[in-house]
Amino acid sequence: MDEGPEIPVEQNRTRMKQIFDDYVNNSFGAEAQATRKFGQFTHNYRVFFPDNRDAKVLDIGVGRGEMLTCMRDWGYKNYIGIDISPSTIKFCAALGLNCLQVEDSERFLLEHAGQFDAITLLDVLEHIKKEKVIAFLQALRAGLKPGGVLIIQLPNLQAPDGYLHRYNDITHEVGYIEHSLAQVLMAAGFEEFTFRGFEEFVFGTPVEWIRKICRCLHWLAVRALRAADGNVNPKILNPVFCAIVYKDKG
Repeated sequence: MDEGPEIPVEQNRTRMKQIFDDYVNNSFGAEAQATRKFGQFTHNYRVFFPDNRDAKVLDIGVGRGEMLTCMRDWGYKNYIGIDISPSTIKFCAALGLNCLQVEDSERFLLEHAGQFDAITLLDVLEHIKKEKVIAFLQALRAGLKPGGVLIIQLPNLQAPDGYLHRYNDITHEVGYIEHSLAQVLMAAGFEEFTFRGFEEFVFGTPVEWIRKICRCLHWLAVRALRAADGNVNPKILNPVFCAIVYKDKG
C-alpha cells in the first residue's frame, strides 16, 4: 500500500508549532474561560497555597487563564503566568491578567531560581517529551523557594477511560499513572509528594450527587474486575489526578 511521501521532521515541527501558536482555538474551541474551573480549582487547590498574600505564585501553561484568575481573586499580589503560545497570552492579557510569553519555560525557571512560593502546572506535563521531563521537573524544583509547593495536574491513565484524555490532544507526548509520575519526581530530586484525584463535582447540585453515586458504583466494579484479573489496581480512578509536591519542606 502506498503510504504517500514522508513528511520531513522540520515540517512536522512547524505544523506542531502552529497548533501551539493558536492553542486557544485549536484546543479549546471557544474564546471564553471555563467558569466552572474557578470553583473546581478553589475546591481542589486553594488549601495548598501560601497564607501570605505577598507570596510569589506562578502558573505555567496558562491556557485560558482560569488559574491566573483564581490567583488574582484569592488575593495574591505577586502572581504571574507564562506560556509559549502567543494566542493564550493574548487571550489572558486581554482579560487583564498578569502573564508573559516565553520561548523556553525551563530557561525562565532557571533564570528565576528560588523565587516562587507556589507553582502550578495544570495539564502541561503530558505535553513534555519523555527525554525532557526530568530536566523540566528539575527546573521546576530550582524555581521554588525551600518549602515551596508545586501543583501538577494531568490526565490519569489509570482511570477506566484514561485513554480519552491521553489522546484527546495531538500535542500530548506522555501519559502518567501514580507510579510513573513518582518515578520522574524522585529522579528530579523531589522527596515529598502526595497524589489526589481531581474532584470535578464540587457545586452540590442534585445532578452531581447522582453522578457521584453512579461513579462510585462504576469504580467499585472496575476495582473488583482488576483484582480478579490480578492486575495493577491503584486507588485513584478520577479521569484527572494531581500531585502536591514540596521542595525541602522539612
